[in-house]
Amino acid sequence: MASTGASNGTVPPTSLTRLAARRIQSIAEGQISPTLRQKVVVCLIDYIAAAHSGLSTPWGEALIKYATAQSGSPEAQVWGTKTKVSAETAAFVNAALGHSTIRDDMHLDSCSHIGSIVLSAAIALSQRHHWSGEKLIRAIVAGYEMSALLGTAIRASGKFNPHFRPSGLVGAFGAAAAAIAGGSCSEEIAVSALGFALNAACGVNEWAWAGGLEIFTQMGTASRAGIQAFDLAKTGMFCSDTVLEGKDGLFEALGVGSSDASVTFKDWISRSEIGQGIMDVHFKPVAGCNFAQTPLAAALRLRLDDPQSVQMITIVATSQAIKYPGCNNAGQLENIQQSKMSIQYGVSAALVYGRLDEEVFTKVDDPRIMDLMSKCELLTNEQFNIDFQRGLQPAKVEVRLADGRLVEQHLPDVPWLTFEEVESRFPFEVAKFMSKEKAAEMIASLKLLGNSGQVADASELFAAAAI
Repeated sequence: MASTGASNGTVPPTSLTRLAARRIQSIAEGQISPTLRQKVVVCLIDYIAAAHSGLSTPWGEALIKYATAQSGSPEAQVWGTKTKVSAETAAFVNAALGHSTIRDDMHLDSCSHIGSIVLSAAIALSQRHHWSGEKLIRAIVAGYEMSALLGTAIRASGKFNPHFRPSGLVGAFGAAAAAIAGGSCSEEIAVSALGFALNAACGVNEWAWAGGLEIFTQMGTASRAGIQAFDLAKTGMFCSDTVLEGKDGLFEALGVGSSDASVTFKDWISRSEIGQGIMDVHFKPVAGCNFAQTPLAAALRLRLDDPQSVQMITIVATSQAIKYPGCNNAGQLENIQQSKMSIQYGVSAALVYGRLDEEVFTKVDDPRIMDLMSKCELLTNEQFNIDFQRGLQPAKVEVRLADGRLVEQHLPDVPWLTFEEVESRFPFEVAKFMSKEKAAEMIASLKLLGNSGQVADASELFAAAAI
């Protein structure tokens, strides 16, 4: 094994993966507040509903077919089935299902959908190892923490390459962190597990234009890779501990500046309280891209007697929203992956139908929507960009009508769902797979998990939801 000492005999600075490993250790052993436990429960409720919604998508059947074709130890379940597969396969399929309607939870600073990746890995591992509820809670907190930390460090300098998928870059790191927090290991194993996970960073954003299904499998790949990284490190394989900040590490490879990203990484750890990552997560009101949420919400609040009377639609959003892959797409669109990204489509469809659900997002050939999309103008302004730096995503939709009237709606931010709204949405999203009574029992069980953490075998909670 290569020496870890510097050639001049001095002690090298502590690597970022080692700092991360120590943060995970503090999560595994430290105090977890009631507020933090409640947030874990809401994230689980939101995720389970999203995964069950994913089962009804056109590709849900293909994902289930993939799962049932995999051989391996019957360790964990795939949502909506009685199929038991290896933890890695369960994590892959469940993460892909969780993201399949593009409405899973959102961490803004990392621009990542953490829940589908981390929760899929944590639940699969809890089933493989029969974790207690307490272990599962700490694993989830750690997974969100590391994904949020890495994504924030990558994006903070503003140099991030938008061709890469943020969730795919940070997800394996978070999934490995969940495995570490729940799986009790040495610091050396933890450092290597995190390093192997960073080497599994994946995903490019061509799907946003071409409409490919890799948008979903990127989540699965990250979730599976985090488990594999931990299992590999447990065997004694070791990874470069400077894989983040090194001369040819991830920060340099992404072009975000090793020194800038490293400073952000260290500052985040030193200044943030335990659980900051998951506490900063939001829940989407509409199943679509994060950057499209506010324009779509504004459009839904406009009520037009006759959409055909529209002469022009002016949409004002942040520069970040307009520049994000797939968001400024006036068509022609071909599939739901594109329609859920396109701001023009979402606004136009909201004006035509007065709602935005899975059915509406499939109406890519509706001539009324296409006509309104051709009348859309997408703009930004400096104040909105300033607000974005403060963590807000303002938008305004102005509609000029044939009679000269101007109707408009301005929102200062996404109308993120409250905890109560996430819970009330749950029975409707799982209705094809659970009765209202069973859905209520599921929520009650998850709340018990969060209130006490003293569930002896957390895997039993999810076996009931999987069938």
